[in-house]
Amino acid sequence: MEAALAIKVIIGLVGFGVWLFGKLNGSAVPAPIAAPTPPMPRRVRRPRNAPPPLAPEPEPPAAAPAPHLDETSLVVTRPARAHARTQFRGSAALRQALVAREVLGLPLSLRPPRF
Repeated sequence: MEAALAIKVIIGLVGFGVWLFGKLNGSAVPAPIAAPTPPMPRRVRRPRNAPPPLAPEPEPPAAAPAPHLDETSLVVTRPARAHARTQFRGSAALRQALVAREVLGLPLSLRPPRF
């Protein structure tokens, strides 16, 4: 057991001596200076195989209005009585906004970034 420890100590001292000798004499060959490597080229997207252009389809004939409808019956505005639901009017709208803020949290534009 003592012989093994003595061998380890001798090997350690020889290694320390070699290291110290190398430090005192300095390196005979200067350390090579790393040449700058060219930057890696960026990946370029390959062009998609575009389908060949199709011949333009002939335009369908214009739809004729139904004969039983005239200009006076084609009303596109909603009547005055069809107002927005009371749920989204007045103080109820503020209440809905507060509930939505509590349930959903801040808008995405106001949230801190996630990493």
